[in-house]
Amino acid sequence: MLGIGIDTGGTYTDAVVYNMETKEILCSGKALTTKSRLETGIMEALDMLDPEAVKKAELLALSTTLATNACLEDKGGRAKLLMIGVNTQDRETLEKACHSYGFRDMSQLVFLDGKPEHIFENPQEPDWEALKQCIPEKFGDCAAAGVVQIYPRADGGRLEKRAKEVLTQEMNIQVTTAYEMSDEVGILKRGAGAFLNARLIPLISEFLEAVLHVMEERGLHMPVAIMRSDGSLMTEGMARECPVETLLSGPAASVVGGSVIANAPDALIVDMGGTTTDVALVRGGHPVTARRGISIGKWRTTVGGLYVDTFLLGGDSAIRFGSHGMYLDLRRVIPISVLARRYPQITGRLRELAGRHRQHTRMLNEFYVLQKSISGLKGYTEEERKICAALKEEPLLAEDLARKLDTDIYRLATERLEEEGVVMRSGLTPTDMMVVKGDFPIYAPDAAWASMEFLAENIPESLEEIPDKAYHLVEKKLYCNIARILLKQQYPQDEKTIDEASLNRFLEWSYENAAGEKENDWISLPIRSRLPIVGVGAPIHIFLPRVAALLGTKAVISKDSAVANALGAIASQILTRVQLHVKAEYEGSLLKGYSVYEGQKRRMFEEYGDAEDLARKLAWKLALEKSRRQGASGNPRITVSVRKITSGNGRNDIFFESIVEAVAVDRFSICGAEKP
Repeated sequence: MLGIGIDTGGTYTDAVVYNMETKEILCSGKALTTKSRLETGIMEALDMLDPEAVKKAELLALSTTLATNACLEDKGGRAKLLMIGVNTQDRETLEKACHSYGFRDMSQLVFLDGKPEHIFENPQEPDWEALKQCIPEKFGDCAAAGVVQIYPRADGGRLEKRAKEVLTQEMNIQVTTAYEMSDEVGILKRGAGAFLNARLIPLISEFLEAVLHVMEERGLHMPVAIMRSDGSLMTEGMARECPVETLLSGPAASVVGGSVIANAPDALIVDMGGTTTDVALVRGGHPVTARRGISIGKWRTTVGGLYVDTFLLGGDSAIRFGSHGMYLDLRRVIPISVLARRYPQITGRLRELAGRHRQHTRMLNEFYVLQKSISGLKGYTEEERKICAALKEEPLLAEDLARKLDTDIYRLATERLEEEGVVMRSGLTPTDMMVVKGDFPIYAPDAAWASMEFLAENIPESLEEIPDKAYHLVEKKLYCNIARILLKQQYPQDEKTIDEASLNRFLEWSYENAAGEKENDWISLPIRSRLPIVGVGAPIHIFLPRVAALLGTKAVISKDSAVANALGAIASQILTRVQLHVKAEYEGSLLKGYSVYEGQKRRMFEEYGDAEDLARKLAWKLALEKSRRQGASGNPRITVSVRKITSGNGRNDIFFESIVEAVAVDRFSICGAEKP
C-alpha cells in the first residue's frame, strides 16, 4: 500500500510517497512554507512527486511544527481560560505561579466560584446565570476558550462539562475542558493544556483547511491523518477538536523518521528546521517518552508525548547585534534572501541603508512583512490597522514604515501584531549565511550582502568574517544544547539542583575545550558520547558532523534526512492510551470502599477486586472507542496494566489509588476513517 506523507514546518514543506509494505520512499519533494497562504507550499511540494505514485496512494498523513513554533514564539488565537472553584486566597498564589506554566498574566484567566460534590461537605453549584452575563465582556474577543475546575476526579469533571455547554451555547465557539485531556490534580498544569488547546484551534484548522483545499484542487480522495505528540496518528476531525495533541507533531515525526533512517537500537535524533531544533532519544529501538506532561518553551502541560527537547535554533534564527557583539536571537525571521526573491526592490533599499555607513542600536536592516489581513476582525487598534495598511503593498524597513505613519521608529506598535503572526520581520539568518557561502545556492546572495554591510558597521567582525562567525554561533549553540540534554538524561536526579546559569557556563567551557578555543593546563573536560547522532532537516548536514566529532561520536545523515519528518508521518501508526482510577474512599481513618467513575457516575465497591475489574473493563472499552476515533482499523491490540499507589513499600502501607491504563495499537484505517 502507498501513502503520502506531508510535513509543514516553519520554513519548508516536505512531501514523500512511501511504500508501507517495502518500507521505502518512492519519491520526495521540498518547497518553501508560505505562512501567508499554506496551500501554496503544500501544493508545490506535492507537485514535485511522481503523479502516478500520488494517484495510487490510499492515505495522506500529516505532521507540522505550527503548534510547536506557536508555543515557543508565544503566538496563537485569542483565548481565555475559565477556572472554576479557585477561592480569592488561592488566586493570589496563582498570580505568582501562573508565569511558570506559560500564562502571560492573570488577564488570560476568568474565575467562577464553585465546589464539586463528593469532596466538600457543602458543595456549591456555580452561578451559571452570572457566567452567561459576563461572557460578552470576558470572552467577547475570543476565538476559543478553555475550562478547568478544582478536584475533577470528585465529580468526573461535571462542572467543566456544564461550563462548556454554557460557553458553547452563548458564544458558538470551540471550548476545551481540561478533564477531556487529563484528570491530574494540578489545576495550573491542567489549565495550561486546555488554554493552549484553545489558542491552537484556529491555527490547526487553518492548516487542515489548506490541506483539504489542495486535495480538492488535485482531485485526491483519501483519508487524512495527522501526527500526535506521542508519535501516533489521529483523524483530521480529532485534530480539530484537540490541536494541542499536535504540540510536538513535527518533532515526533522526526523521531519516527529518524528511527527508520538510523536503523540502530540507540541513537540521538537531531532535527534542525527553520525555527527550532528538536532532539529526541531512541533506546532499545523505541523512542523515549516524556516522564511527565510535555514542557515546551515556557509552557508546562499534562499533554502526553515522546521525550523531545525543543530549543530555538534554526535556519531562520535572527542574526542580530548588541552590546556584546553579534549573536543568534531566539526570534524567527524570514531570511532576507527569501524575501528578496519575491520583492527584488528590497536589495536596493538595503544598499541605500548600508551606504550611509551608519551605526545604530536597532536592527534598521530588518523589514516588516504583512502575513495576513485583519480586515473585518475585531480587537485591533486604529494604529495597528494603519500599520497593516502601510505594509499591504510591500515590506518596509522601520524607518520607511515610521515615515508612512508620520511617527518615529521608537513608537511603532508592532508587538501584538508580531505576537499574533499578523506581521513578521525579515532579516539576516543562518540560511542567508549558507546562501552567501554557497552551501545553499537556491537564492541570490545580493540582499544578504547588502544587509551584512549594515551589520558590519555595528560589530567588531569585518564583512567577510560575518558568515564564518554565524556558523560558529550555530555550532556552539547546537553543541551546548545536545550536551545539556545528554547530561539531563544521564543525571536526571540532579536537574533541579544545578542552576541554569552555572550549567550554561559549564557547557560553554566544555565547548571551548573541545573546539580548542581555550588552552587550560590545569583541567580539561570535553563531553563525550557513544550514541550516534542522526541528523534530520535541510541545514543539518552543514553543522552536525563537526558537532558530533566534538562530542566524540559520529553523525548519521541519509539522503532522506531532509524529508525525514514527512517519512515519519506516513510510517507511523495508531497508539491510544486511556487511564482510569480506582480510588480508596476514607472517612477519617475508616475505609468506606473503592470508587470508579463510569462517565460522570461514581460507582462504589466494598471489595477492591470488584472495583479493579470494572476499571479494567471500562479502560479496555474506552481505549477501543478512542482508537476508533483516532482512525484505527477497529481491531487494535489492547493491553491493560495496573499501578498501585501507596504510602510506601511496607506491608502496612496505606493504599491511595490504582491507575488502570489501557494501551491500544493499530494501523490507521483507510476504510473507516473520515474522507474529505
